[in-house]
Amino acid sequence: MPKKYVDRALLLFFIVMAVLLYLSTASYPGIAKTTSAYYVKFLAVFIGILSVIQLLISLAKDIDYTRLHLSEHMPRFLGLLVSLIIFGLVFEHLGFFISAGIFIPLVALILGYRNYLTIVITTVSVLVFVYLVFVKLLSVNLPGLS
Repeated sequence: MPKKYVDRALLLFFIVMAVLLYLSTASYPGIAKTTSAYYVKFLAVFIGILSVIQLLISLAKDIDYTRLHLSEHMPRFLGLLVSLIIFGLVFEHLGFFISAGIFIPLVALILGYRNYLTIVITTVSVLVFVYLVFVKLLSVNLPGLS
C-alpha cells in the first residue's frame, strides 16, 4: 500500500476523532463544562485543523508512489510498543519522572539515535519543563515513587 493512502487514512481518522472529542464535551458534568471542556475543545479544534491542513497538503502533492515497507521498520515499531506498555505499567509505581527518565532515552536508542549528549540534554530538558510547567505552575499532582 502506498504511503500516501496510509497517510490520508490516518488523517481522516484524526479528523473524525477530533470531531468526536469535541462533541464529547457536551456530556461533561457540572463544573467540568466550564473548565476541562474548554481545554478538550481547544485540543480537538487544533487537532482537527492541523489534520485538515495536512490532508490538503497530501492531496495537493499527489505524486508520492513509494510503498510503505513495514517489514524493515517492524523491530523498531515493536520495540516502541513494548517500551510504551512497560512505561504505562511502571508509571504508577515508579512515578512520572523516573519512568520518563528511563523511557525517553530508551525510545531515542530504539529509534537509532546515538548522540548520547543530545539524548541526555533532551531528557533532562523535558523533565525540567514538565516539572516547572505542570508541578510548579499548574500544581498538577504527578504520580511519584510509591
